[in-house]
Amino acid sequence: MNFKASLIIICLVIFPFIGNGQIRFSETIQTSKTATDTEASLFFVDFWATWCGPCVYASEYLGVLQKQYPDNFYVISLSEENPDIVKRFLKKNPTDLAVSIDYKGETFKANNTRVLPYGLLINANGTVLWKGSPTDFKKSDLIKYLRQNTRTKEVSKVIKVQRIKQEVFKADYIPTADFEMKQLKGETYETLVRNSIGGYIQYKGYLKNIIAREHNILLSQVKLESDLNKTYEVFIKKGVSATFQILDELKLDLFHTQSKGDVLMIDISNINYWDTNQIDWGKDTAEYLIDDSQIQADNVAFKDVMYQLASVLSLPLVTKGGEPDEDLHDWQIHHRFYNLMQSNMLDTYGISVSKEPGSFKVYSIRKKTN
Repeated sequence: MNFKASLIIICLVIFPFIGNGQIRFSETIQTSKTATDTEASLFFVDFWATWCGPCVYASEYLGVLQKQYPDNFYVISLSEENPDIVKRFLKKNPTDLAVSIDYKGETFKANNTRVLPYGLLINANGTVLWKGSPTDFKKSDLIKYLRQNTRTKEVSKVIKVQRIKQEVFKADYIPTADFEMKQLKGETYETLVRNSIGGYIQYKGYLKNIIAREHNILLSQVKLESDLNKTYEVFIKKGVSATFQILDELKLDLFHTQSKGDVLMIDISNINYWDTNQIDWGKDTAEYLIDDSQIQADNVAFKDVMYQLASVLSLPLVTKGGEPDEDLHDWQIHHRFYNLMQSNMLDTYGISVSKEPGSFKVYSIRKKTN
């Protein structure tokens, strides 16, 4: 059901990085529940999305910093998603941070925000002091910048609300078939968008990324001519494999060859799965929280979490010792230090992991030659 929401212009008039001095929001979801002062000397803009596991972790991390430093530090979490999606997400995953919606993604584009999570730290003079992944912004950095930037400004003067025309937002589209696909004209994606909507998985991104994710393999294992690598939106009913439906829709063929090189060898001869009671983030939330040291997953199958591990390690994955089950499990896997990862996987799940020379499949996608 469509709904109307009053559009709001949030004018950060002191921020030179905005260009025209304005950030357009479609809606302010909430103001900060933690920041105690009406003035601040530092403002942190947290770019995030509900579908982005690392973003959720980053926002939680910033929430901790906000609670530790409620004075002179103000965090604004900014998403370019439909406000209804963000509101539903926050009902199940409440935060004390200020949360707003970016009007048509203008602020994302103005700051060349292509990879999430991403953040900017700005002082009361409008100077960008720091930018990067929010989890790389340490407590020691905040202390340093607070010491160096003592001039404050009222939050109400930095963030000015002005109502303008009304906008109609479309409710989430719910597909009617097990598989639906359409090309996205003029849209580009740095990373693959993957959402869980009802009983469906939604993909938005380049064909190569979609095929790699559906096959749970690295992008480097998919070969595709650039003229075929267009952007698409795909809806797939959960539990249905859509690779060949996608290829049939586009009149493409898939071939594979064996390539040699280093692989991540996963021996599951003595695997001992966790059940689904170890982690519980609720329904319709991110399946993963992935930071620079570990992967956590709530109700995720073996092949999906191993795909995430292979991705962060940039190694093709090969499994031996039997067939993994397709049931859902909870996971907590360290990945930053290789030796610790090995012992963690063996002690926790009975999975033996080794990096060794091996062979792995490389998939080539070509036009059908009928």
